[in-house]
Amino acid sequence: MLILRKTLRHATRTIAHSVKAYVVINDKFEDELREFITGAKKIAILGIGNDLRSDDGLGPYIIEKLSIDDPRILIENVGSVPEGFARNLAEFGAERVIMVDAADMMKPPGHIEFVTKDRIGGITISTHSMPLSFLMMYLEQETGGKTVLIGIQPKSIQFGEGLTPEIQEVVEKIIRILEHVLKEHLRG
Repeated sequence: MLILRKTLRHATRTIAHSVKAYVVINDKFEDELREFITGAKKIAILGIGNDLRSDDGLGPYIIEKLSIDDPRILIENVGSVPEGFARNLAEFGAERVIMVDAADMMKPPGHIEFVTKDRIGGITISTHSMPLSFLMMYLEQETGGKTVLIGIQPKSIQFGEGLTPEIQEVVEKIIRILEHVLKEHLRG
């Protein structure tokens, strides 16, 4: 019983941040995304997470809602095992890989970070078997492309379906930005 309490207390701690202070998505995020995909002919977007753990499902949710139909863009829900898609990415010829996932950055819910493998230290994802820095290096080695993580601080990763309202709002904005920037890139 004591072990269970410690586990539950730890799981709650990872999301116990101020609910009122989420980050407004600004032009810097769009600029970083544009800069990252500059010159890429093929781009992959991977939604990472478990949609049975509330906000941990934000990656798969974004993938499901993205409406970009172009052979130069690969959009995949990779669940909790993104390393299993390395071969598909290599066969596709991904020059840029954008991973979207819930990330515990010890920030307020909805906080967004555009994270390269060099800046990934200190960000943990409890549902993955491989640290994200290793995953990013592995995917880059397998594809020859570059990787980035769009990390979003979850409010809750407890068992349950659906995103929390705060995260839902942030995710909808990210979907609009991704669609806008990617379609703009495809037009040239």
